[in-house]
Amino acid sequence: MRLALIQQHATADKAANLARGLAAARKAAASGAELICFAELAFEPFYPQRPSDGNHLALAETIPGPTTDAFCRLAKELGVVIVPNLYEKQGEQAFDTSPMIDADGRLIGAQRMVHIPDYPGFHEKTYYTPGDLGAPVFSTAVGRIGVAICYDRHYPETMRALALGGADLVLVPQAGAVDEWPEGLFEAEMRVAAFQNGLFVALCNRVGKEEILEFAGGSFVCNPQGEVIARAAQSQDDLLLCDIDLAKNAKSSARTLFFPDRRAELYGDWLGTASTPARAEEPSKDAEVSLRVITEETLRTFLMLSRQMMPGQDKMVAPNAISIAQAHFNDKAWFRGIYANDTAIGFVMLYDDPDKPTYYLWRLMIAGPYQGKGFGRQAILRLIDYVKGRPGATELKASYVSIPGGPGPFYQSLGFEPTGEMDGDEVVIRLKLR
Repeated sequence: MRLALIQQHATADKAANLARGLAAARKAAASGAELICFAELAFEPFYPQRPSDGNHLALAETIPGPTTDAFCRLAKELGVVIVPNLYEKQGEQAFDTSPMIDADGRLIGAQRMVHIPDYPGFHEKTYYTPGDLGAPVFSTAVGRIGVAICYDRHYPETMRALALGGADLVLVPQAGAVDEWPEGLFEAEMRVAAFQNGLFVALCNRVGKEEILEFAGGSFVCNPQGEVIARAAQSQDDLLLCDIDLAKNAKSSARTLFFPDRRAELYGDWLGTASTPARAEEPSKDAEVSLRVITEETLRTFLMLSRQMMPGQDKMVAPNAISIAQAHFNDKAWFRGIYANDTAIGFVMLYDDPDKPTYYLWRLMIAGPYQGKGFGRQAILRLIDYVKGRPGATELKASYVSIPGGPGPFYQSLGFEPTGEMDGDEVVIRLKLR
């Protein structure tokens, strides 16, 4: 079976993007492709580069809708299976969705992204509802196909569920940016998934420079032995064709060794609630934010929070262990744990010298799972209230590294203004208190 991965850039002109996608699919079919896959949000801008302004539903479309109608007609005309990816609207909810269109032009189902991230450049929680379609495997004209959309690929449970559901091939529509992850990691991740589950994995990546992010391209295909057997170009549009023999799955190590030796009767206890560490109820966006003293009993909780930083966050804020160690050796350091209700979510540290009118926000960290909910803003407001109560305080200063997706707009929304100064490579800002 010949597989085609269509790696193309997207602009704000959705009609032009779709036209290029349809033309590329025709070219792929003319080259013998029987299955055609597109990257994540292939025919529209990557909206989650910035948090939603609340009007995101206007950007989405229904399924069936204009995009699926066009590809259903094309699939029927060419006799090929086509898997696009688009921003789907259903009622008042929106999803990151890959429809499955069989070679006779029928829309036989869809998969929605299940795990939704939120970190700089990928504010997807403000756009997408978590998928609710399970882990379907589709019987198509070319074989049994599963889909793991972008972030879902990081979860071994996704790939294992698709393999146990009978998938011969897993398609991974992705929007992976340049320098988003350590070099080679996303390829290594898919090679391991293919090897451990005895199936082919085909990752189709987005490409091109957009408003904030530059998408990397470099789409590839792995065989059940975990080997990369085809690669697309980096950083440019490309059509990757790859011949795969799904019958090879049966002889893979996973199918002949790993799966027969599974101990499924154990895994429920290992992974179920009985072995899940107790934790406070997940705080909602309207949770009460407070700053509390870190005690000997809670210290480990705040040290471990640093393990939950989003990719790239470590370039902007030090681990909490470093911050607390610095505070130990500086008598002007004032630090607190940040809580949402009774859940520890972050850390804040202040340079607190009552003999001077200027106070400095030394450190602010909100752990990855709790970003995008307004908790950081509430924490700063609590800190401002504290500083206003200090004798002689007239201003609060802070600094940040100016990078795409950085905290500059966040501080400006709180009333901080640039001072015109730099502290090394950091922009210094000021909030006047009196």
